[in-house]
Amino acid sequence: MGPAHRGRVAAGRGFASDRMALEPVHQGLQALAGGIGMVPGTLNLLLDLPFVGFLPFYVAEADLGVTVWTDHAPARKGLSIGRALIAGRYRGLILRGDEPDYPANQVEIACEVRLREHLGLADGDRLDFRLVDSFR
Repeated sequence: MGPAHRGRVAAGRGFASDRMALEPVHQGLQALAGGIGMVPGTLNLLLDLPFVGFLPFYVAEADLGVTVWTDHAPARKGLSIGRALIAGRYRGLILRGDEPDYPANQVEIACEVRLREHLGLADGDRLDFRLVDSFR
């Protein structure tokens, strides 16, 4: 298990819920999560420091066969993705956009549960995660 990354919950743009509900996207994320279903949507986290972790998976929009981001993030080439344990107990994926203006300290979290509801999170609340190789 990797070192802890900590940050503050931040409002997003609201694109991920609809996009993650698309069957090819949902299936792709579930496969990367080792068969664990991810709730549509992401939680944006602004880290205390720039993100320096290794995200071993990379997905381009062409890999999915549907429009996922080119309509709202045309400079994005793909997503780097890694598995993580969030708040010490929830399984999820860390996503970072491959685009020139993607903030160095931002990650998006896809998770098996709605983190805002399960943890009672609001914008500005603190949250941590650790990158993992697998969910055993």
